[in-house]
Parts: sequence; C-alpha cells; structure tokens
Amino acid sequence: MPEPVLAPTSRQGLAAVAALMRRAFPKAHKYTEAYLDWLYFRNPAGPALAFDVREGERVISHGAGIPQRLVLHGRPVLGALMLNTATDADRQGRGLFSRVVNAVIDEGRRRGVAALIGVANQNSVGPYVKRLAFQEVRGLDAFVAPAPERIDFGRAAAQADLRRDWDDAALAWRMANPEGRLRLVAASEDALVVEGASTAPLVAARAVIPRQGLAAPPVPRSRLWPAVSLALAPAGAARRGLSLTVPDRLRPSPLRLIYRNLDDPADRLDPDRILFSFLDFDAF
Repeated sequence: MPEPVLAPTSRQGLAAVAALMRRAFPKAHKYTEAYLDWLYFRNPAGPALAFDVREGERVISHGAGIPQRLVLHGRPVLGALMLNTATDADRQGRGLFSRVVNAVIDEGRRRGVAALIGVANQNSVGPYVKRLAFQEVRGLDAFVAPAPERIDFGRAAAQADLRRDWDDAALAWRMANPEGRLRLVAASEDALVVEGASTAPLVAARAVIPRQGLAAPPVPRSRLWPAVSLALAPAGAARRGLSLTVPDRLRPSPLRLIYRNLDDPADRLDPDRILFSFLDFDAF
C-alpha cells in the first residue's frame, strides 16, 4: 500500500476528489469535476485552500477552504469557508481529518486569511471543536415561509459580529453554480431575494441579502411560493411573519455554524450577532 501523501489539490486531480466525495456522500449528486472546478478555481475571491491525502492515484481524505470577503467585528477581512471535508470510511481513525484541516489553516495564514467559518453537521462538529479549536457558534435557523423575511439591514450590519461582504462578481459567481443555479426573484432598494432548489420536492431554498450597492437586473413580478430558509440574523433585526420552524428531527442533519479566528485564537462570535444565509455556504 502506498504511503499517504498530503498535497495541494490540483485541477488535474479533481476527478479523484469528486470520486472521494461521492463515496463519502452517496446521496449527493453535485460532486462533479465541473462543480469542483467552479468552486475551487473560478471564485473571484481567489482559488481554494484545498488539500488531498493520496495513496497513489486515490484520494483518501480531502478538505477545502473557499475564500470569501467578510466583515468581522466591523472590519472587512478575507475569510474562508471550510467545506468538503471527507475521509474514506476504511481510512478513518488515522488523524487524516485533522491533518487536512491543519493544512488549510496553515495555507490560510500564509495567504492572509483572517478567519475560517463553516457549517458542520452532527458528525463533524465535534472534531472541529474538540481537536481543532473551532467555536461552535450556534445552529442555523431553518424555517418555511410563504414570503421572504424582512431584515433591517442597517441595524443588522451595525450589530453583526460576522456577515458576508457581497460584491457583484461574488454574487454572479455564486449564482452560476453548475450543479445548483440560482435565480433572483425580488429586488428592493435595500434587499435582494434569491431562490434555488432545496432537497425537498417543490420547495425552493430562499436567501435574503443586503443590496448594498449590488447591481440587479429588473425582476418581473411573480408569485412567491413557500420556501425554506437556512439563516441567522442579529437579534431584533428580522421579521419573519407567518413561518413554520423546521424541527431538528425533520432535517437531514442539524447544521451548526463554526468559527476560528486565525489571528486571535481567543476571539469568539456572539451567537445573537450573526448575519448569514444559505448563499454564504453550499447547502444544496
């Protein structure tokens, strides 16, 4: 058996990464070479901080951080979103998860990344917190509503410890996901409403983000149907109107926001001061 080797992910190696992700998540259909190429190498914020552990040509463990612009404690910074951490079932228990994530952390520091965030499921949140000093901030709210939530973005921006700093290039890239294209369904002076497919039949996934100078094409008036939102907003900044909370037992896996400041290990986020939506990670 070849000795496991840690190396940065290359474009030429995406087929082997996709194969690992399909082995690890057999119910997910998004893990194609085209999807990974879009996610890792076409991001206007920069290429992914991605690493493989290989045995010969086989990728047995992998993880990535996707650069994104954040506002952290009121200051614009470069952050990265941790995702696609996976290890083959027959190679677990060898410390490969920690090895890959630590490689992302080291590369993040080298590239000036101030903080890593992520959305962990029930299985992965423990290792992130116990082995790698991430903060488990809080679980994402999940709710179904016929109309978009109304967010006071002036108040939310002033209060948020953490929020995404969107620009036109980042939003255009996010909406062009080849395995889950999104559409703009509403636009006002201060907000954009974006929808895409969810895992539930006939139910869209919805996100409301601040307009903050973003360009938006004219949006034809259309009837809005009930949609599911995975989101957080600072306390008192959002009004959801008629909505139904999705119980944990009905979710595929309760999702937890995690955080690690690479400049200040002692830094923590206030769970009630987060502005976050499914556009900020790769839920579907």
